Amino acid sequence: MKIGLYLDTVSMHILNRGLFVSCEPVDNIERFQPGLVDERLAEVGQYYLVCDMQKEIQGKAKLVDAFVTTFGDPDPIILKHMGFENNVEKFKKEYAGLFKLRFSEDSLMDETELFVCIYEPIHDS
Repeated sequence: MKIGLYLDTVSMHILNRGLFVSCEPVDNIERFQPGLVDERLAEVGQYYLVCDMQKEIQGKAKLVDAFVTTFGDPDPIILKHMGFENNVEKFKKEYAGLFKLRFSEDSLMDETELFVCIYEPIHDS
């Protein structure tokens, strides 16, 4: 089983409570890990090891969905799982603010493609 996620403490807590949603511009992913978007799209249903930021294994997760959407017209699935329901403007405002903090040299436009992955925790019995 390969490592699929490196999560900080807050993100690990979110995953362990039910679902973890990652959302990042396709261009950013392809710049740092070419081919990762296509790889993940083909791996829906696969299980991954989850590590903390110190690369220590913390658990396992299943990739339950992966898709590409746009910043200007986000898929309702991402709105639902990120707590925005059908409020596209709120999503755009909050995501743009977060994005600006992480990637101050880049900008988001309505046509910016976002890659979304949805993971659920796997609890071994």
